[in-house]
Amino acid sequence: MTQPSPSQTGRRQPALTVTLLGGALAIAFEAYGTLTAMPAAAEELGRLDLYAWAFTAFLIGQVLAIVLAGRLVDRIGPVVPLAVGVGIFIVGLLGAGFAPSMELLLITRFIQGFGGGATNLAFMVVVAQAYGPHERAWLMSLLSFCWVLPSFLGPPIAAWITTQFSWHWVFLGMVPFLIAVVIPGIAPLSRLQRQRTGQGAPANQVPIWAAFAAATGAALLQLAGQELGWWGLIPAVVGITVLLAGLPALMPPGFLRLAPGLSSVMATRLLISGAFFATESFLPLLLIQMHGFSLGEAGLFIAIGASGWALGSVVQASRRLRIRRDQIIQLGAVLIAAGMATATFAAWTTSHWIVLAVAFVAAGLGMGLAVSSTSLANMQVSAPQLIGRNTSSLQVAEGLGNILVTGAAGGIFAALLDAEVTVKFTPIYLLGLVVAVLAVTSSLRIGPVRNESAGVG
Repeated sequence: MTQPSPSQTGRRQPALTVTLLGGALAIAFEAYGTLTAMPAAAEELGRLDLYAWAFTAFLIGQVLAIVLAGRLVDRIGPVVPLAVGVGIFIVGLLGAGFAPSMELLLITRFIQGFGGGATNLAFMVVVAQAYGPHERAWLMSLLSFCWVLPSFLGPPIAAWITTQFSWHWVFLGMVPFLIAVVIPGIAPLSRLQRQRTGQGAPANQVPIWAAFAAATGAALLQLAGQELGWWGLIPAVVGITVLLAGLPALMPPGFLRLAPGLSSVMATRLLISGAFFATESFLPLLLIQMHGFSLGEAGLFIAIGASGWALGSVVQASRRLRIRRDQIIQLGAVLIAAGMATATFAAWTTSHWIVLAVAFVAAGLGMGLAVSSTSLANMQVSAPQLIGRNTSSLQVAEGLGNILVTGAAGGIFAALLDAEVTVKFTPIYLLGLVVAVLAVTSSLRIGPVRNESAGVG
């Protein structure tokens, strides 16, 4: 496939940039809005035991869509998968907004995940194809900011909408905004599609069966965590078997042994995403049950904690950060581990909520450094004809990390649902710490990757 020259891209395509940033903003607001609104939704629908499934249902759909979209992107370009993904995401928003039961809400969350996965995958490929190498770090910083901004504004706005109207409007209110931000990008995306050559997809695409195997295995593992008894061993064993069968086909060679290069980039993204997002998913419940926060106060707390991510996303693109890209990833992983250790201490000792705030500012700073940097490392190391496949693998890794660790945390929460609040939440944050330490280990295996922003490496 052909790629536009840097002179044709970046700030000279403001309409395309508006669509990319606006789309990321909409999807991120929905994610953080759901995080804030789910305690109210689960309580109203009477299924608090299914709380974690509201997040993993989204992620299971996301994993499947990422693989399917990655195959389509390499064959026909990112434009059609992007359009289809946005359409499916809107259908999921409408379905969730009108969901009368928790079971139907979970189905629509799966649909949202499917649409969001296709959209995010296509976004990353558009960045790789339509922007020059020096502009990518700048744009990744802006895209990260679009994920960070809703973490500031999304929780309090979602809490206000939930308390003043209903949690249903957290989903419905995003539909007109998403449609509006897509319109400016139609023309530049059409031009990008016409610039493709007629080459087909590469021979070593991610197999569809592997995506279904990984998603099914992850779902079975969460189901096993919800089954409190010997019967839980059956889905656990089947889930592990199916997951291990599909995972090697989804990832670069050497993934399971942490081979240097892309394999360790993928593994690090899987582990940092699992550690951070799983523990963040239970943060509103912890604040409400341990510290007596209202839903609105919990939303504001998440917004405060997101300041670290905002700072990290800016710092990783700075020319003054004179270290290699792999070293930025390592620094991010260490900060996430430090944040998880502090959060575990805070949950165990019922420390003042300020300790939790410090923990998530530190972990967010690490995520701001590492998430953008793993995406940039993937773009730099990947061959042009494999950018769709490898971006698919990277996002699958993020989704699987989130599913597996959130699923395990959900199993812990279900098992200890009636326990003391300290006993209930401490193991969840200890799990996040263990996963974050594994992320530090995998980040050390990446090997040298040039920092294009600072010209180092």
